[in-house]
Amino acid sequence: MSGIKIWATGVFLGSAALAHAADRQDLSDIIATCAGRMSAELEFSWLLSDPETEAFETQRNRFVDILEALGPSPHSHGQLATLLDARAAHSNLLMTAYLDVDKSRAAWAKRHATKLRSACQNMLLHS
Repeated sequence: MSGIKIWATGVFLGSAALAHAADRQDLSDIIATCAGRMSAELEFSWLLSDPETEAFETQRNRFVDILEALGPSPHSHGQLATLLDARAAHSNLLMTAYLDVDKSRAAWAKRHATKLRSACQNMLLHS
């Protein structure tokens, strides 16, 4: 009976360790995505001489700091790819929002970009 208990304990602890690693990876992906989105916001605000530029830079830096605090992971290359993909996607949304001749598509893109940016900013407010 004790052999089964030892085996079950090992399975439980192994599963918990894997779940923790998965949670950490999910968190890293979320933070990398927000860092990418805020990078796009920062770049676009520079182009528009937006007074929010400094705030976007501070927020982007906070996400980068959090990502670095999570430490290197076996998926660090994936985190960089996630950050760059999010930055490119958010940049496309911002370009559509401000440059598209189709006003309804531009309005949708602006609302969507604002919603995504706000979700990231809210994470910082609660950290």
